[in-house]
Amino acid sequence: MGAMHKLLFLKPKNFFKRSTEYLAKYGSFSRCWVFHRLFIALADLELSRQLLESESHLETGYELMKDWLGGGVLMCQPDQWQRRHCLISGLFDKGNSEQLMKLCRQQTEKLQQKLVERADQKVFDVWEIISRNVLELIVTTTCGAKPTEEYSKNLGELSELYRKRFLSLQSANRFNYWLSSPFMRRHQNRLIKRLNEEHKDLIASHQKQENLKMGDGFPGMDHIKALPLKYHESLLQILLESKDPSLTVEEIYGELNTCNYLGYLLCSSALCFTLVTIARNPSVQQRCLEELKLAQIKDQGWNLEKLPYLEAVLQETMRLYPPQVIVGRQLKNDFPYTHSIVGDGVLPFGSEIYINLHELQRNENRYPKANHFKADRFLDSPPELLSFSLGPRCCPARKFSINLLKTFLAPILTDFELLPYGDELRLDLRLILGSSNGFQLALKPR
Repeated sequence: MGAMHKLLFLKPKNFFKRSTEYLAKYGSFSRCWVFHRLFIALADLELSRQLLESESHLETGYELMKDWLGGGVLMCQPDQWQRRHCLISGLFDKGNSEQLMKLCRQQTEKLQQKLVERADQKVFDVWEIISRNVLELIVTTTCGAKPTEEYSKNLGELSELYRKRFLSLQSANRFNYWLSSPFMRRHQNRLIKRLNEEHKDLIASHQKQENLKMGDGFPGMDHIKALPLKYHESLLQILLESKDPSLTVEEIYGELNTCNYLGYLLCSSALCFTLVTIARNPSVQQRCLEELKLAQIKDQGWNLEKLPYLEAVLQETMRLYPPQVIVGRQLKNDFPYTHSIVGDGVLPFGSEIYINLHELQRNENRYPKANHFKADRFLDSPPELLSFSLGPRCCPARKFSINLLKTFLAPILTDFELLPYGDELRLDLRLILGSSNGFQLALKPR
């Protein structure tokens, strides 16, 4: 049974306490056998960088998500990664990026209306409002159409279902899940099917529009509604127009599901942690406000390039609270490494490697006063930030994500004073970094 008891004790609410204890006892580079599986826990920057920058070790694992995200960029085979990465990066080309920023600004106006209703200096959980708004924006960006109420509900439910499965003994492997949770599994598959049915209709709508442009009829498509007029190129459109013969319909479903899941949960988490952090650091809030006033463009929002301090605040928040805490790799070949302290060695084929960004990015040797919020560290000589990963499999939406977050934060900080009311964050890990008691703060109109 190996060290199974170590994993059994890990729960979403005690993950960070336990991982800190294990780190102190076993070091930043340790192994854990459970039956035939070798887990390697990493919180060492030197070795993590070598692994993430490797061109030949790109398998991410994530077996838990296979039913939903299989075929998407997170789980695609290494030989498909470069091509898929280029397709997704095309979504953020300069011309289209400007249109996406307009879409973000439109979405922030909706968010502001919701926040005005809560600007009564009473404590509330900002996640409830932020996450719905971000979900709508991400789905509109990827699918090219505003999500239906049913789609939003299914995506939210499915995300929560997978979050509950994380660090659950019942979900330790596919056989355990199949045996112990038949009703949850049935509900999960039903939700996946419903989402993909809507994706199928969207693909049919795109095909209908293309045929109408060419003046051709399309038998059997009369029941499909045409997509609404759009001002940006969606990820779905890019995938369909790539004419890649190796890209199957199921892989397109997987790509949309992956980008919707990652964009929705990770951006929501980053935004909520940043708001709560700013609320509890009044001097940071004041400095952000002064910078925003200087960067404001009359009737056109803000010049995002002139917000270096706000970006540093975002980076420091993601250093302390990385939305995706664990970055995984599953070795299909031996991985030889060199290390300045422990020397040379080899990580064996079959190892499941889990890089703990929460511990790694709080290393005192790398980040002075690592547990303190110091946004200035990212201004002059910024340290390495792994929250978007590194190397060939890094996040293709890094710049867009930062600009999205700045676009959301700018009007909130300008229109409202964030008040540090409510309980402190209680970190928990359920796929992404969250807080078991929500993200509590209060708002006061400026």
